[in-house]
Amino acid sequence: MTLIYWGIIYVLRGIRWFLNILSWLIVINAIMSWFIDPSHPIRSFIMRVVEPVVSPFRRLTDRLNTSGFPIDFSPFFAYLTMMILQQIIEVVESLLRYRAALF
Repeated sequence: MTLIYWGIIYVLRGIRWFLNILSWLIVINAIMSWFIDPSHPIRSFIMRVVEPVVSPFRRLTDRLNTSGFPIDFSPFFAYLTMMILQQIIEVVESLLRYRAALF
C-alpha cells in the first residue's frame, strides 16, 4: 500500500513541476508580448505552448466589460488558476505523505 502512495506522490510532484513551468511560461509570454513581435521564433514557440491554457480565460475576459482597457487579463487569470491548482496538489501530496508514513 505504501508503494501505491509513493507512486501517486511522485506523479503529483511531476504534475506540480509541469504546472510550475507552465505558469512561468505564461508570465514570460505576457512580458514578451510588450517587447517582442509575435512572429519571433521563441515567442511563437511559447505562444503555442501557453495558448491552449490561456484561450479559455481569454473567452472569459472578453465577456467582461473592460471599457476599452488595453491590457489582456487572461494570462493573469490563467496564472492564478495554475497557482491554485499547485496549492491543491501540494495539500493532497502532503496528506498522502502523511498516510504513507502511517503504514
